[in-house]
Amino acid sequence: MKMIFWGLLLMSHLAMAVTDVQVLNQKISKSKAGWVARETSVSHLSKEETQRRFGLQFRDNHVDFKAPAGAHVNAALPSKLDWRNQNGQNYVSPILNQANCGSCVAFASIGVLETQYRISSGLPNFNIKLSPQNLFSCGGGGCDFGWMPAGAARYLQSQGVPDEACMPYTSGATGQDVSCQATCANSNQRSLKISSSTTPTRGMKDVDALKQALQKGPLVTTLTVYADFMSYSEGVYNHVSGDALGGHALSIVGYDDSLQAFLIRNSWGPDWGQGGFAWVSYEDISGIGEETWQYEVPVGKSVSVNAPLDYQAFTATLPLDVVANFSQAAGLKYSIYQGAQVVANGTCASSHCQQPVDISKLADGRYEIDAAALDASGAVISTSTRHLFYVANVKPTLTLSFTGTNGTNLTSSLSDRIEMQVTTGGSVVPMTSLEFHYKGPDGVEHSHSSDIVMSKMVTGWRTNLSPNGNYQIWMKGTLKTNGFESTVSTAPLSVLVQN
Repeated sequence: MKMIFWGLLLMSHLAMAVTDVQVLNQKISKSKAGWVARETSVSHLSKEETQRRFGLQFRDNHVDFKAPAGAHVNAALPSKLDWRNQNGQNYVSPILNQANCGSCVAFASIGVLETQYRISSGLPNFNIKLSPQNLFSCGGGGCDFGWMPAGAARYLQSQGVPDEACMPYTSGATGQDVSCQATCANSNQRSLKISSSTTPTRGMKDVDALKQALQKGPLVTTLTVYADFMSYSEGVYNHVSGDALGGHALSIVGYDDSLQAFLIRNSWGPDWGQGGFAWVSYEDISGIGEETWQYEVPVGKSVSVNAPLDYQAFTATLPLDVVANFSQAAGLKYSIYQGAQVVANGTCASSHCQQPVDISKLADGRYEIDAAALDASGAVISTSTRHLFYVANVKPTLTLSFTGTNGTNLTSSLSDRIEMQVTTGGSVVPMTSLEFHYKGPDGVEHSHSSDIVMSKMVTGWRTNLSPNGNYQIWMKGTLKTNGFESTVSTAPLSVLVQN
């Protein structure tokens, strides 16, 4: 079967057309497809931006194979399963956004791995945050051409992947590939490996086999994205209208026989679908579930740093929460690092440590933390992954500015999608949020925010989704800790939208 790079090459032959949601909903209703479309964060992207939301290299799906229903039914299987709610516990790691890079394979793989660690450890709140940037950059992926799930599985078994703190994700903001050399110096020591991977399906849809595999944990899968999928809001998705745009990787985290659908976890942020999730019909033509990968993880005795969470900022006191998943742990030891140097540490005489840590003497900046479980003699039994956080003991005076970039002149009339370069400063600690605000002829103020803020980043505004007329636009930045909240706003800029 001929290999084609659907994820990105097919799009070069298609002109992206803006989906009319009202017309699409009429088609959905007429076909009785059972789902609802709406404007989403990805439904009106340009051709180039749409390409970057995929990133799967995979075989064509002009022919499909399907196992007969009931071929190997296990009567003990439940009629539905949702790893977001197993006995009242959510094991699925948070929804992320790959943004402007074809890194879907890395995000699907990391999402499955993090969730599988939570399931296997028995700790649904296990704070494990691994690095999709490292997996993608070091494993062989590229923003312009994507990657393959089989390659990701092989890399996770041979090399493993370190924590997010070792190599934070930046390709989504810049659209640029990152060299593997940018990873932290001790990434090998900080990497987690899978012991093996299995392929419950290999080119054939077998719903029973998938349901059986999902009893152990989530699956990486692939599908063809059609134009209407970009506008999915709720219900059970079944392709109704629009061209095939490209190949995509995501994960299956559940199923429901009453809906005849799989529950998927996507990597387009929480503004798409149902908080980033979607139900997709067993019978959808996208090819979902025809190719799947499941990971075996050697968890054993685990330690989780439940607080602090990655990217949070703190003043004076760090609220520490560390737990081991085994009662034999006689104590816990935490270590705080600045670079390679341990700048603070401490111990607790139990398997669950909740205590404030004095950080008032630490200089403002970026730090990392991990924890280890100790036996009765003080020897280390198991160590957690590392997490990054910031210390901000001095309330800063923040700076913030923006200007048109990539051909955008904010003093001229604006149309289609425009771009602005945003520059932040005034603190060695990054802002914890950045908001873009606009107010148009109707006087209603709108805002969109990002929780990842860099010293220089690009903000895009699709003016074609707003009525023509005069607008006020401005930016607001915030650095929020447990001790203070410092904000800065640019002066409102008057602009004219004329599409």
